[in-house]
Amino acid sequence: MVSQHQLFIFIICNLNRNSGLTVGRARAIFQLPEEFGTFPDPLVYIEWFTAFQSPVPDLEMYQVSRSTRQHRQRASIIPVTQIERSIHLIPKFGRRIDVSWSAEDVLEQCKTFYVNPYLRHLDFLLFRYLLA
Repeated sequence: MVSQHQLFIFIICNLNRNSGLTVGRARAIFQLPEEFGTFPDPLVYIEWFTAFQSPVPDLEMYQVSRSTRQHRQRASIIPVTQIERSIHLIPKFGRRIDVSWSAEDVLEQCKTFYVNPYLRHLDFLLFRYLLA
C-alpha cells in the first residue's frame, strides 16, 4: 500500500561502502506483493541528488542539486536498510527569493540546496570531519 500523501523526506544513503554517502529524496515507502518475490525489508523509491563536492567556503556547507540523466531525474528503488539517516536541506535562494515559490512547491522549484550540518551534533561531525 502506498500513502496518498507526498513524502518530503531527505535522506543520506550508503549504497556502497566504497562510494560514500549519497543524498536522496524518499518519495514512497512500500512492500511488494509476494508474487513479485520475497524482500525482507520495505523498499523505498528515491530521487537522487548530485555527489558531494567541496563545501562552500564561507558557509562550510555542501551543495547538492537534483541528479539527472538524459534530462530526467535519476531515481531508483532500494531497501530501507540502506538509509543511514534523515538530513535537512536548505534551498539556495540566491540574492533574492523568487516570489513565485511557495511552501508547497519550493522543493520542486529550487534547483540547488545546501546540506545543513548544524541541525544535529552528529551531522556536524559527519560533514566537518568524516566527509572532508
